Amino acid sequence: MSEAISPAACAALFTEARTHNGWLDRPVSDEQLREIYALLKMGPTSANCSPARFVFIRTPEGKEKLRPA
Repeated sequence: MSEAISPAACAALFTEARTHNGWLDRPVSDEQLREIYALLKMGPTSANCSPARFVFIRTPEGKEKLRPA
């Protein structure tokens, strides 16, 4: 990398970022899921030794399968 990150970019990443806690009651398209996964799969895991696993669930039946017994 030959360019320094801007102060605004640093702030967006480290001091202004917040966890999203609101959801809209509408489906996410297949294309959006593909784009999201393309970003997620590049993220680090714990000491890079715990592979991340993602499950995309769309149906109430699928959600029920995740519910604890």
